[in-house]
Amino acid sequence: MPFDYAGNSLSTANNLKITSIINKITDWAGTSDPNDYYTSSLSGRSSFNLALNDLSANADVQLLDKNGAVVTGSYSGSRKAESISRILEIVSYYIRVNRVGDANTSYKLSVSGNEAPQLLQFGTDKSSYQVGETVKLTNATVFDGNGVSDLAQVDFRLQKDGGSWDIISNANKFSADSNSNRASFNYSLSNLTAGKYQLWAKAYDKSGATSNTYQTSFSISANEAPQSLQFNTDKSSYQVGETVKLTNTQIFDGNGVSDLAQVEFRLQKDGGSWDIISNVDKFSAQSSDNRNASFNYTISGLTNGKYQLWARAYDQSGATSNTYQTSFSILQPTPVVADSGDWFDQNIQDTGIRAATRSRFADNLLDRNDIISILREAKDNSVVDATEIKDLRTLVSNASYLKIPEHVRVLANKVVNGDVANQKYQGNTLGNLDAGSNDVQLENLISKWFFGGDRPTTSYTYQYASGSLFQNGISYQDIKQGVINDCYLLTGLAETAFRSPSTIENMFIDNGDNTFTVRLWKNGVADYVTVDRYLPTTDTGYLAYANKGNYYNNSTNELWVTLAEKAYAQLNESGWIYQDNTNSYKGIGHGGYIADAFSQITGRNVSSFNVIDFNSIVNAFNSGQLIGLATLETGVASNILAAHAYALVGYNSSTQKFTLFNPWGIDNGSSKPGILELAWNEIASNFSYWDSTKTIST
Repeated sequence: MPFDYAGNSLSTANNLKITSIINKITDWAGTSDPNDYYTSSLSGRSSFNLALNDLSANADVQLLDKNGAVVTGSYSGSRKAESISRILEIVSYYIRVNRVGDANTSYKLSVSGNEAPQLLQFGTDKSSYQVGETVKLTNATVFDGNGVSDLAQVDFRLQKDGGSWDIISNANKFSADSNSNRASFNYSLSNLTAGKYQLWAKAYDKSGATSNTYQTSFSISANEAPQSLQFNTDKSSYQVGETVKLTNTQIFDGNGVSDLAQVEFRLQKDGGSWDIISNVDKFSAQSSDNRNASFNYTISGLTNGKYQLWARAYDQSGATSNTYQTSFSILQPTPVVADSGDWFDQNIQDTGIRAATRSRFADNLLDRNDIISILREAKDNSVVDATEIKDLRTLVSNASYLKIPEHVRVLANKVVNGDVANQKYQGNTLGNLDAGSNDVQLENLISKWFFGGDRPTTSYTYQYASGSLFQNGISYQDIKQGVINDCYLLTGLAETAFRSPSTIENMFIDNGDNTFTVRLWKNGVADYVTVDRYLPTTDTGYLAYANKGNYYNNSTNELWVTLAEKAYAQLNESGWIYQDNTNSYKGIGHGGYIADAFSQITGRNVSSFNVIDFNSIVNAFNSGQLIGLATLETGVASNILAAHAYALVGYNSSTQKFTLFNPWGIDNGSSKPGILELAWNEIASNFSYWDSTKTIST
């Protein structure tokens, strides 16, 4: 008699483990053993497949529930194979193989099953959104008794305003949690229009078995642009030195105060050009209505003149309010003049400085050449005494009355009142000017700040560079990085040239003596440094840093980029550009942040380390912000530089492709092109964060 593996009753049924791998059993049924029983248990809804074949006589097979009642069976007759396939909802069941007729029969029983996914669930991070916001799922999980690797996908469908159900993208990447059979997944929806939505989902495993369906709802409301921006100044006229304060500030946003992004301000003096000034990005909601907000704003350091203040509000999506404008005046106090003499007699004690200043002020202003001449007047007798120091400081503190240009005032202030960078000159000890300083120290200070005589240290050779400050306009394509790692700075210059070439143009003052005074911004306040035309070159005469590869004596050289880089290296010694505080090219070559460069080049507020997000970047680009992107440190595409900064110089809404500029330059002779056209998936997989300004370029 063949060996009998199966049980002969429900209570003695042989236990089978049902998995996706086919379990095969060879057994027999006969006179003394007409029924064979097998049993198994499932933890959830599963597919079930059974085959009974290789019969030597007729036999049938049934699937029984936990009480022994027939759920289904296969009755083909004769020696034909039997089979059962269905989805099982029950937890425990039995298989019965029974002979038909009097003949004994051998058989082969093949059983397999696959537990269907279950317990699909998720929520949305909010119940209501504004147009342009991304809907993100939270607590999204699904269970599969066969393990997370058995999951294939979660299908989603979306219904808007009770209309038809649309099939949308699915989720097919899963992460196992501490329970290896439970998975979480990420899913988001963007670019939805206003309406009420139902989101439906169902999970599938690799056999096609499905989970429960799950559904949630959310709404998208149309964005309301800010409106009713208004304010006043606390006075209509001020004295030089007073602070202008805004009063009765108000802005309304129908989506709530949290939707407000900023109020941008611009200032015009005496009918001249409009200058972008600092913005407001903090708002206080009214207790009675959180759609109405107020804000604080002040302006200081203004010289005498008639001013127009212009403003416009932006929300998080970039929508704008009405513009609003008000005017005020700054008045110059009338100096108190003693009967015995003029202002110079009253305020300047040293006879030489008084005479020089009075003479130079005959045209009612003191320009750069005037101030340099007056400073040198203090070198009489080869020593600067206490009276002369006091007089020079008096002149600087009365810059408004004496009509000293702002850049000249800043440079003169560094000479007479000191600066961190005064510790060294051409590698030797210098120090701040004080009573008892000799004429050599004063002349070196003048050379350092007014003539660019303290050049950044370098291993290369300085040579006088030919060419012009600008050639054929200002373009981001003028940028070409050199041998140091200052891509953050050159990206900042490139993006500024792309968005606001006037800002680049206004950085430079041509002094007419082959030197240029360069403006950078420290926390929104203009700072200045002077550079000359001498630039570091290789042994063969080619520029080593920015403008790399240009021959120093070429009359077609465009110098603005390399002079800005040189100015940045010199100002590093003043200790506020977040580098190593040395007057050197090496000192700015340790890498940096694009946001710092944006702030220092433009004076605007900045946003840094922003998460890579399609809508945020597109909205920022469309609203005119300066944008730079930083690549991942490893794992980038072959045509992209790792740990590098790129300027965003274009976006095509039709193709949804982004144009990026590599500060290595257009023709850089490498496999890393100067211009990249990238789809969003390439941006998302190669870049780690993005920086931007918070104001709009003119």
